[in-house]
Amino acid sequence: MAEFDLVIRGPELAAGMSQYLVDRVLAHASITVHTATQVTALHGGDTLGAVTLTSAAGQSAERDCRGLFCFIGAQPATEWLTGFAVDRDGFIRTDRDLTSDDLSATWSLLGRAPLPYETSVPGVFAAGDVRSGSMKRVASAVGEGASVIRSVHLALSRGA
Repeated sequence: MAEFDLVIRGPELAAGMSQYLVDRVLAHASITVHTATQVTALHGGDTLGAVTLTSAAGQSAERDCRGLFCFIGAQPATEWLTGFAVDRDGFIRTDRDLTSDDLSATWSLLGRAPLPYETSVPGVFAAGDVRSGSMKRVASAVGEGASVIRSVHLALSRGA
């Protein structure tokens, strides 16, 4: 049976969730809830292999991880990102929201503009709540995550 880690920056799971869902999550044997904790590092080569979880008390632990869904919410927590264009609130700007000042000389060498959901870094995409202008709803994040796949395939077929 697979194990899932649910990492929450806040002190409790129930803060933004219906009680019936909190009860189901806490009762599920395969879900470990980490409150007052953040994902502070990603590890791996070509694929994700592990994440570092850091508690509010400063304790860190590396956990095996093959996939990551990040629900950022109203506070993007993107301070750790460098080299990406973000809006004044810290949400990542993509495609049509990028200005010519956001785009490095690499874009000229590629001979193309950013694809839908592509960030100011060629070949890196943002979808869901972390993206500037997104609807900040689960269904929208899932839809954007599915939609970005087309852009990823286009970027790969063009060499970046």
